Amino acid sequence: MFWKYKIFLRVVTLKGTALLLFSLVAASLFSCTKEDNVDSTGEEMQDKVPIEWNIYTIDNNDNQPQTRALLEDYTDLRNLCTATESAPAEKIGLFGTYELEGSEVTVFDNADLWWWEKENGNPFNDVIGDKSHWNYDGEERYWVDGATYSFRAYFPKSKVTLEPGSGSHNLLAVYDTQLSQYDLLVASKSLLAGSENPVLLQFEHALAAIRFTFKFADEDVTDNLTACWLENVKEDGFYTSSTINFAGSVLWPKSTANPVGSQMYYWYPSDPLQITGQSSVTAYSTPATVVNGSQYTHNNGWLLVIPQKCPGPETLQLCFRTSTGADVVYRVGLPAVELLSGNRYTFNVKISSTEIELKLKIADWNERDSSYEIDFNN
Repeated sequence: MFWKYKIFLRVVTLKGTALLLFSLVAASLFSCTKEDNVDSTGEEMQDKVPIEWNIYTIDNNDNQPQTRALLEDYTDLRNLCTATESAPAEKIGLFGTYELEGSEVTVFDNADLWWWEKENGNPFNDVIGDKSHWNYDGEERYWVDGATYSFRAYFPKSKVTLEPGSGSHNLLAVYDTQLSQYDLLVASKSLLAGSENPVLLQFEHALAAIRFTFKFADEDVTDNLTACWLENVKEDGFYTSSTINFAGSVLWPKSTANPVGSQMYYWYPSDPLQITGQSSVTAYSTPATVVNGSQYTHNNGWLLVIPQKCPGPETLQLCFRTSTGADVVYRVGLPAVELLSGNRYTFNVKISSTEIELKLKIADWNERDSSYEIDFNN
C-alpha cells in the first residue's frame, strides 16, 4: 500500500662540614641539571613551552563550552575519555605538524589524547574549574618559535579505521551507519606557535541524525508498531556508507546507493510499541532483539546517518508494520531534503484511515527538540 502523504577536546640541602665537599657536590649538581634540562633532540629546554590542550564540542549551554557527545547512552566527551573500573578510556586520535623555513615536521602521528593524570602534564584549568588532564602518552612536545602548526583530531579513535593519506591536513575514513551507530566527532586547528595555549580543539559532529515518531489522527484508535525501516524504491537513492573527507570542512562524497528493495536500518522491538492518538511513540526507543535492530536502539531513537540529499518521495520510503496490519507494509515517501552534518531531523508521522501526514522538524545537534518545523502539505 502506498499512502497519499502530507510531507513536512632533589632539592638537595647540604649541611657540609668541609668546603671542598660542598664544592664537589655543587659542581656535580650543576652538571646534572644542565644535562637533564634537554629534550629528546638534545636541545636545551630553557624557555620552552609545552603544547597544552583543551577540548570541547560545538554544543553549548548558557554560552559555556561543553563536551557533550552522543555515543550510545553517554552524554559527556570528558567522561568517555576517562578510564573507570569497568571500562578503559576512549581516546581521541591526534595528528599535528609544523612548518618552518619550508620544511614540515611531524609532532603528533595519530597520538592518543585522553583525560588522565600525567606527571608534568597539562597545567591548564579548564572551564569546569578543575586542573585539566587532557594529556597524551610519551614525552612532552614543545612549541617551536616561528613555526606554523596544523592539528587534526577525531573521536572515538578505537572505532574509526583511517584510510591512507590521513594526517594533520586531512582525515579519510570509511563509515557504515548500518554496522556502527556512534557519534563521529572531528576537529582541526591551524595557528602560529604558542599563539594559543592551551590549544582549543572544538569538535563538530560529522554525521546527521534522524528519527521517526508515530501518532494516530483519531484519538480513539490504538495499535502497535511492530517494525520500521527505510527503503529505496528507485535507483540512485539513499546510501548508508561513505568515506569522510575532513580537510577544510566535513565532506561525504556520494557513494553507491543501497539496492532497491533492501531494508535499511531494519528494526523491530522485543515488545511492540503502542501507538495512540493521545501521544507520539518514537521508533527505535526501546530494546530490540539481538538479531534485528539492536544497534539502532541507542540514542533515544536517533539514527546516525551519512549527511546527504534525500532523493525525494518517489525514491525513498519510510516503511512500517502494525499489529492490526500483520504482514501489510505501510509506506510513505520521504521528502527531498538535505541532511546536514550536525543537524537533527524528526519526521512526525500522523496516521489516519485514508492518508499519512508527514511533518519534519529540524534542529541543531545541541537542541534536543527542534528549532523549526516544515509542513510539506502546505
